[in-house]
Amino acid sequence: MDLNARYFLLLVDISNSTGLAGKKFNMKMDMLESSLKIMNDTHKSELVLPLTISYGDEIAGLFNAPGNIFKIVAEIRGVFHPLTTIRFAVTKGNIARISQDIRKVGGNIFKVASESVNRLKQDDRFCSWQMGDIILDKALDSLCEISNALLNDMSEYQSKVFDLYKTGLSQRQVALKLKKYPQSVWNAVHRGKANHILNAEETINMILQNINDNWLILQK
Repeated sequence: MDLNARYFLLLVDISNSTGLAGKKFNMKMDMLESSLKIMNDTHKSELVLPLTISYGDEIAGLFNAPGNIFKIVAEIRGVFHPLTTIRFAVTKGNIARISQDIRKVGGNIFKVASESVNRLKQDDRFCSWQMGDIILDKALDSLCEISNALLNDMSEYQSKVFDLYKTGLSQRQVALKLKKYPQSVWNAVHRGKANHILNAEETINMILQNINDNWLILQK
């Protein structure tokens, strides 16, 4: 860690967490802890501080590059869907203190992220990208909000189909796994606009993975 370096902070908030106490929510939190361990191992080369549950209903992680941040967001969102939703902010900046406890690091990067999440709660929005380039931020905000809105409009069956379809299975393979007719899966994919979601999220990930080499933002 370096006080002069500029990092990327992911701050995720679990929506309505205070109203979700109970067996189902506790099971989701157990699933989250297991998922975070896997994600921290998978993405350890880009994590400065590992993804950690802090203050009960927030998840934070500090990165040296943003390439896989949205993939992590999508995994966390998947843990809680459809029980509840999440919201998240990604900010870029300096830290104030070197510590292995992400809650003690501080700095403007954390202040901006916290303020952004509070605005998301007030405005009932999904995300806020604060990467330092207004065009990039708006593009990422729009793509993320659109894909999330489409996902939230899915029926329970459409969501089950989507969860399998997004892994790369064909519609016929999804039908076999769910013991459904191929036409039923085709209807779920098209009515749930699954391909629109996948296209939007593929674009988000492509943008983030190419920032290091192709965007001047990292030089600011």
